Amino acid sequence: MIPVERTPSSVRIGGIGGQGNIKMGLILAKTLTLDKKWVVQTQHYGAQVRGGVAYSDVLFSNDPIDFPKAYQFDMLYMMDQKPLDSFANLLKPNGVLICDSTFVKKVPLSIRRITRKMVLLPITEQCTEKFGTPVVSNVVGLGLLQKTTGIVNPESLKAVVSEEVPAKFLDLNMEALAFGISLCSKSYALRDEKTYQKILFE
Repeated sequence: MIPVERTPSSVRIGGIGGQGNIKMGLILAKTLTLDKKWVVQTQHYGAQVRGGVAYSDVLFSNDPIDFPKAYQFDMLYMMDQKPLDSFANLLKPNGVLICDSTFVKKVPLSIRRITRKMVLLPITEQCTEKFGTPVVSNVVGLGLLQKTTGIVNPESLKAVVSEEVPAKFLDLNMEALAFGISLCSKSYALRDEKTYQKILFE
């Protein structure tokens, strides 16, 4: 059995400007580099910095990445209904979908037809209830993402978050990260490795 040439694993984090999804992508990318992955991270802001759709793409692999763009994604992390509606057709079959159901009220039928790997939790609502502010919802989301997919080492994620947040907010962010990790017991592989292998010769 000879492995087919691999494409990078791909994640799109989508939200509304001001939700912190771009920061999520940057932290995730930095954590993956700490875990010795090859990484490409890009970001896009809508016409409106706050209120418009914004997203961050993270591609990663054990091997060098030849092309720094994905047209479909192994995982979508969606923080609002607008980006989910915009990017629903970009999720690969059997891909992972994580949604903040505080703002995402309906998962398109097109997604429900291609995957059962879905986590829908009111992340911002639960964050606000626990910490009195929604400001660390993106860090809660990083913890949830780590626990659900295992694509980064939890200790590496803690190390990067501690580097990226102001010292006076470190304890709050560490608590938010741990809270996110505790929110879900589901575990999904980001991709089915069997899909990326084939028998060329017997």
